[in-house]
Amino acid sequence: MTKGFLVLILLLATHPSGNDSTSSARAHLGRGSKWMQMERYKEASQEFEQALRDDPALSQARQQLAICQFELRYYEVARQLFGEMLAAQENPELASYYLGRLDLVEQNFDSAIRRFQALDLDEPFRDELYYLGLAYFKQQKFSEAAETLKRSITSSPRDYRNHHLLARTYQKLGQTRQAEEEFAETQQLHDYYLQGTVAIAGCRSFLLSGQRDKAWQTCLPLLETDDVDKLVSIGMVFSKAEDYPHAQSVWDKALALDADSPEVNYNLALTCFHLKDMRRARKHSAAAVDLRPDFFEANVLYGTILFMSGEDESAIRFLTHAHELRPEDGEVRRLLAHELSLYAEAQMKKHELQRAIVLLQQASELRPDSREIKSKLAELRARASQSH
Repeated sequence: MTKGFLVLILLLATHPSGNDSTSSARAHLGRGSKWMQMERYKEASQEFEQALRDDPALSQARQQLAICQFELRYYEVARQLFGEMLAAQENPELASYYLGRLDLVEQNFDSAIRRFQALDLDEPFRDELYYLGLAYFKQQKFSEAAETLKRSITSSPRDYRNHHLLARTYQKLGQTRQAEEEFAETQQLHDYYLQGTVAIAGCRSFLLSGQRDKAWQTCLPLLETDDVDKLVSIGMVFSKAEDYPHAQSVWDKALALDADSPEVNYNLALTCFHLKDMRRARKHSAAAVDLRPDFFEANVLYGTILFMSGEDESAIRFLTHAHELRPEDGEVRRLLAHELSLYAEAQMKKHELQRAIVLLQQASELRPDSREIKSKLAELRARASQSH
């Protein structure tokens, strides 16, 4: 989120839900999730461990910690955590998937195959078909590997790993022509984004020089694609250049291809917000939060829109959650304290003195260095005591 956008945000809050340890656990969970998105698994695991110390029943933190241990190659610890999850029937699909991958690492191919086959392969939730194909390949069961990898390509056509392993499988089967076709597809997938980056760089250079129409004409042919990732890259280029009308066109195309993407919904919502199309901004920011509840920026945007619409209670809920996700964010904390103070004044005008005191106390906790907030709180407490 840019600083300019944050300045536009009007923030509110209420009492944090749950006890202190639960709130702390959720905060650590949010920070850990942020580290995971950056593939900083060591830092993420430390946050998840602290979240579990604060709230041992927080299953999401335990699951994420197990994944971190796997990514950090602490396989023994990871196997123990996933084994406990499977025994407790706590996200058993995820546990079986990673236990199968651990079996592959340890070259226990029979066990890996059993675990992957036990999953619902008609509707794979990750890339388990690829790893099942890999297990067959390692066992030199090349016919089974080929059939499995073709199914995986149907499920994930942009994953170059499927094409590469299928090419090698066709080689083992003596099907040279099919192998070359798959190798060619693999190369195209490897080079695709490199080629696309060069073309997108041309759009960016025109935008930087203020030639928006020329940039759009340059990028227009690139929009004829079913590649959501490519559209997202182009959308970000125009959004960062604050060319919001063109950015909206790109995000609309991306949404048509992947309506369940929280990132696409959020970026479209933010673009509509800048274009003052509040109806669409509300619709897509709500979708982003629904698809990804711990999406910090989406919570802030949706909460802001709700507040601007006068829906105070709903706004409070989403903006408070945003603050809980990143309590270390100093700018959000300052803005939140300021808006709590303003909201307290509104409560004072309605003679809701105790409510106003609570709001100012929250603001003071966020900004203990603010003399203005402390002064307002002292004045209000004095008025409240006189009224008794």
